Amino acid sequence: MLPDNQDIAHLVYKFNKGIISPDELRVLTDWYNSHDDEQVTINTSRDEMPEQLKSRILAGLLSKVAAEQQLPIKTFPLRRSPKLRWIAAAAAVVLLGFGTWMASQYEKPVTPPAVTMTSIGPGGNKATLTLGDHRTIELSDAQAGIVAGKQITYANGVPVEDLGSEKNAESGMLSLHTPRGGTYKITLADGTEVWLNAASTIKYPSQFVSSERVVELEGEAYFHVKAAYGKDGSRIPFRVISKNQQVEVLGTQFNMNAYPEHGSVKTTLVEGKVAVHDQRNRITLRPDEQAVTNSGKTTIKPVNVEQYIAWREGKFNFDSRSFEETMAEIGRWYDLDIVYENGIPAAELVGDAYRNQKISLVLRLLDVAEIDYQLDAARRKLIIKGKK
Repeated sequence: MLPDNQDIAHLVYKFNKGIISPDELRVLTDWYNSHDDEQVTINTSRDEMPEQLKSRILAGLLSKVAAEQQLPIKTFPLRRSPKLRWIAAAAAVVLLGFGTWMASQYEKPVTPPAVTMTSIGPGGNKATLTLGDHRTIELSDAQAGIVAGKQITYANGVPVEDLGSEKNAESGMLSLHTPRGGTYKITLADGTEVWLNAASTIKYPSQFVSSERVVELEGEAYFHVKAAYGKDGSRIPFRVISKNQQVEVLGTQFNMNAYPEHGSVKTTLVEGKVAVHDQRNRITLRPDEQAVTNSGKTTIKPVNVEQYIAWREGKFNFDSRSFEETMAEIGRWYDLDIVYENGIPAAELVGDAYRNQKISLVLRLLDVAEIDYQLDAARRKLIIKGKK
């Protein structure tokens, strides 16, 4: 199977950097020769230096592959590399009569990271629903969410299958869980909408009582809470409980990140008003503020909320995040174990990108950041070796 345009862009980048291996060059050559256009052999000479040859071939390549349609991701400027635009249809093609020459002529070849052309894809709609009688149902990946209530349905109104007729199946406490590489939405009985990020769980009652609305969260979720009122006209609060933090809501939108491995809980307010409770204090958040609770103590700081809700819009945003935090998010979405062979490198990824791309997107970002890595696709493991 021929590689897709993202993989080709990655190989051209490595070619321009001078770190492409002979095997990867053959993949690139095969892609060019897969078109119906006439093949052209570029003759070379031992007197021509490798960098001169690479520059000449790359210039011809970029003039042949015309810009008609940009890749469906937002990428970042590559150092010393032009912005590439690709067309999937057949284009004028260059046969790089170069692989054998490069392998034999380089006295000191640069050894690139051990990259396997892989079909590891992004996450998608994946979740399991645990009922009140403890049965677990694998939810449809063709659907994006469910609606809770007396009857549990998908967002399009189709009932969730195999619930049975037992009275306690849809009563009591239920839980929705997304695995690594999964995301799902739930509309609770009061109309509140909750989007779960990868590797997250929300526990909720089938019906809320009149005096309070309480759910429990482990992982990350975006909440759009619907206002509810009691018989006396007073607002009924909505509470989200995590391991180290409790958030009290009075009709609002916010993001809550409570992955247990992080050790801290971050609540980012988009609009409305919330009160954050830790072991000591009750603190009110304003829009564009974030509460970080760590070891029972909460601090407040102003933030750009778009960075923390990008995942809800189907994007990564790497700005102002540590390398470890960024790679943890990538690992959850692609279901990869991130292994640091020589400690966490002093590096940072910047910008944003859509999450519907294959793992080759991440490899390109690591190349730009000059990170030495190895992808073990069979074991779904990405080994970070350090800075090049």
